[in-house]
Amino acid sequence: MQTLHQLNILVHVVFGTLALLAGLGPMLTAKGGPLHVRLGNWFLGLAVVVLVSAVLGLAVFNFRPFLTVIVMLSVYQAYSGSRAMRTRATGPTGRDGLFSAVFLLGGLAFLVLLPRIRLGWSPVVMYSTLGVLLAMTVYDLSRFAWLNSWRRGAWLYEHIWKMMSTYAALLSAFTGTVLAGYQPYSQFLPSVLGSVVALGFMAAAYRRRHRRAGAALPLARA
Repeated sequence: MQTLHQLNILVHVVFGTLALLAGLGPMLTAKGGPLHVRLGNWFLGLAVVVLVSAVLGLAVFNFRPFLTVIVMLSVYQAYSGSRAMRTRATGPTGRDGLFSAVFLLGGLAFLVLLPRIRLGWSPVVMYSTLGVLLAMTVYDLSRFAWLNSWRRGAWLYEHIWKMMSTYAALLSAFTGTVLAGYQPYSQFLPSVLGSVVALGFMAAAYRRRHRRAGAALPLARA
């Protein structure tokens, strides 16, 4: 069993490092282009391996509350962020709603049990991470009430935010573990940095969309 645990850790570390490197690709390439899409798919594929190995390690070998919450958030963001791109024409489906509801209930259950769990990491980071997960699932469930607006452009900002948040969550788990002596800063600063970068990309996307809309107006009038 110990050998399997060590092998799982090796897979997790190697693929986690590759995911962090591959995740830089979509940030540095032209948004929406073929290279951006290809590198984004590589990042997602590597992240899936990282998250599966994390789930296996936490469930079978060594349960750690903070990493469990980070994994829950990462899995949710990665899936929902990729679905935002794939369902941009139709809007979220019943499957997306079910996925959100399951994670909402799971997050609430973890929140109720948290006071009874021995926390190895900062409670502030634990509760804030759970808060982000719960807020995101509630937001995703609300999309069914404003599908038309979501399809007209909100999906793009959502995709950017969730994919950047996935990267930041993986980075937080990495730095929080490797730089344990600098907790809680090594836990939450990557998330803060990821949020700032995501907001920058969202602002750039907003400017591009409005610049294109403005350029199309003279053509429409002609």
